[in-house]
Amino acid sequence: MRRAPLPLAFLVLLSGCLHFPAMGKETPKENPIAWGYVRSQAGVALKTNHHQAGPVRVGRGALVPVWKWEDKQGKHWAHVRVIRLDNLQPVDGWIESTQIEEVALAKFPTDAVLLRQLGGEFLDDYTSAHTQIARFLVQEGSSGQALICFLSSPVLATARLVAFVPASGHLVPGPSLEFPAAEMQAGITMAEVRDLLGDGNECLITREPFRIASETRGVNEVIRRIEGPEFRVLWKAPVEYRSLDAYPARLKVLQPAERNIGEPGTVARGEVTFRQQGSLYEPVWKGAVEFYVPGREEPVQSLPLEKVCPWNGTRFQPLQ
Repeated sequence: MRRAPLPLAFLVLLSGCLHFPAMGKETPKENPIAWGYVRSQAGVALKTNHHQAGPVRVGRGALVPVWKWEDKQGKHWAHVRVIRLDNLQPVDGWIESTQIEEVALAKFPTDAVLLRQLGGEFLDDYTSAHTQIARFLVQEGSSGQALICFLSSPVLATARLVAFVPASGHLVPGPSLEFPAAEMQAGITMAEVRDLLGDGNECLITREPFRIASETRGVNEVIRRIEGPEFRVLWKAPVEYRSLDAYPARLKVLQPAERNIGEPGTVARGEVTFRQQGSLYEPVWKGAVEFYVPGREEPVQSLPLEKVCPWNGTRFQPLQ
């Protein structure tokens, strides 16, 4: 999928590969020296024992700690750590300095300070020590930048998305959402930030798995932005929806094509890109709905689908 200009899976492997020799030690031993703000889609090259382990996509808007800078083969690299949302593991790697903007370490609170502000279960030493925090910066128009954090811990039943919003020169806890943690996933597997409405108030775009039954599950792409005390959903659509726990008595194809998504005996898969219309970027869903019958592994029919979801003044038009 991914958008023009982005390639919303949303963490996925990038289509291209980065190649450069091993640079320094893999695991940082000291405290970070700066933050790195990811200004565009970027590849972080992960290495194991100084061998190339493949690029990992880090979404635009991510804020990652930088341990050191190093020059190699005419390029300037930053040694960073990212939290992989697909498996909730911190990983170290290198990213070209042209793909990130250096931000002073003192500009944003440490993880310990953020957890103290949240209080509750995060005041427990064991819980706080085992909590991973993925950070994203979201521009809030002339109000400044909000720091959106996705917090997950194997000792908690839910993960939390929290916005720390600017107030009187400080960042204070604002809107939050909770996600049940299951099957090594904590509710969000991809995230990135974009100004879709062209007004300087950026949106957070995420991919969120869901399961209704054993063979009825999928992944939603969700667009939210901060509005007052809440995260408001501007658009939500499945980029994958398997509905194979039941089958209709006979094949039934609905019109328009998007009405078939989620119907019994179907599998829908699509990608979301963004089409520019003036100052707006409208989501475009493109993919297909496949129809299945009992006893056959291959679909008996595939229905292509492409739909633009324009802005109606308050939200983007639903896919269905």
